[in-house]
Amino acid sequence: MAVEVVRRSIVESCTADHHGDPETLVRWLANKTVPNFVSWFASDEHYCVVVEAEGRVSGVGVLKRSGEVSLVYLAPDAQGQGMGKAVHAALEEKAKTWGLRELRLESTVLACAFYERLGYRSAGGAVLRFGVLHSHPYLKTLPVHRCEDT
Repeated sequence: MAVEVVRRSIVESCTADHHGDPETLVRWLANKTVPNFVSWFASDEHYCVVVEAEGRVSGVGVLKRSGEVSLVYLAPDAQGQGMGKAVHAALEEKAKTWGLRELRLESTVLACAFYERLGYRSAGGAVLRFGVLHSHPYLKTLPVHRCEDT
């Protein structure tokens, strides 16, 4: 289930961000619930991608119509296999169909290098979110496709 992947990824893979701080984990995980995921998946304002490997959910991504990439998480054992890149590619394609010119996100320490490899650039200094968690704002300008008359 997608919510389980996100929760496991935060708890197990993002230790450089939460440092095992219980308050930070509680606050970070607070909206990572089944009812919230159901509403995101049902909303026209969100585009959700789920990847499976060997019959189980291994990754999830969510793009808001506003251009915010609100989630890209992989199961801890699925990292480094290209699934995150595939999730992001699907989100980016949807952004283009929506006519978005840029994508924005807030990255964990763990994912900064991943987003930089995908063409994101820093959009400012780290911001304290809750507890000990700092988020790193990133921005990616999407290519403009123009049709030229022949």
